[in-house]
Amino acid sequence: MKRKLFSGALILVLAVMALGASRQSSEYRRMGIFLSNFTEAGLYNFDLEEGDMDSILHFGNNPNSAELIRFGIIHNVINNPKTTIKRCPDRHCEYGRDIISGASAAASVRKYFDLRINNHTFSGSDTFDGPDAEVYYDGRNYHINAADWRPETVYYAEVQDVSSSRGIITMTGELYNLRDKQDRPGTFTATARPHVWDDKDTWAILSLYTEWR
Repeated sequence: MKRKLFSGALILVLAVMALGASRQSSEYRRMGIFLSNFTEAGLYNFDLEEGDMDSILHFGNNPNSAELIRFGIIHNVINNPKTTIKRCPDRHCEYGRDIISGASAAASVRKYFDLRINNHTFSGSDTFDGPDAEVYYDGRNYHINAADWRPETVYYAEVQDVSSSRGIITMTGELYNLRDKQDRPGTFTATARPHVWDDKDTWAILSLYTEWR
């Protein structure tokens, strides 16, 4: 009887451990998806601090940075093309055949960075250079050619370790090629804080640093 009780207790402990590991794995995957929203958009080195724009983007300099707007556009081109990318109503539109509203781009920035974009005119200009073409803002919509904004190579983030201190979450792991998961060109360290968006618990990014191999 004692042997049966011992076996039953061992099975219970192993089941609890397996459940904990499963929950951790699920949370790591969710964090990886969160960080992949930045890497797929080509943002590998940035933070929300102030400083000179060198190899790292410092979004603390200007919350209305063209790079934040660029993120808002490319995120929607990749993830929400059916709901946010529309054809320009003018068949002969000189600024690009597709449009995305400034509100849609700003919402994506607020969701992932918790930053507000109040000025959509690129530091006083109505245009700025996107990945392959100029972007024009008409006071309501950005005019683009959406096909030019789809990256040829996409890297995702695989979170392998997580720690937390004073409400700041630190995530480390590897980048991998979406088409070839064995292609892992770099490691990353990211920080974020808890954030609520659309009544759902998520994170707001604070920094992402990549070290290429």
